[in-house]
Amino acid sequence: MDTSFLSPGPITWAQVIALAVFLFGLGKGVDWLIGKLRTGTREAVSPLTIDMAAAKIEIANLNEKLNAFKIEVARTYVTGDVIHRLERRIDDMVTSVRDEMKETRDTMLRAFTGRGPG
Repeated sequence: MDTSFLSPGPITWAQVIALAVFLFGLGKGVDWLIGKLRTGTREAVSPLTIDMAAAKIEIANLNEKLNAFKIEVARTYVTGDVIHRLERRIDDMVTSVRDEMKETRDTMLRAFTGRGPG
């Protein structure tokens, strides 16, 4: 019986390296596929994932209701007098900050130049 067709000849280093790379890639591919299947199953079935999504939806809904309530309170209970008092307080605060900044500027000019502004 002639079995010469079974021995194709010596194996080259390139063939050995190509086989190793192929087997490594095949192993990595199978590992990736198994990981994807397990993760997808766990995420789809996990009751914690479902509960978390429901909680996020409920929080978003409550946030919208809170914002609507704040707007309604502002429309109903904030009068023009309150707004005028708030504006006056803001103006007083800005004036106070300007005065403090002017004093600081004058002090710095005196420290640097030895004489007052102007």
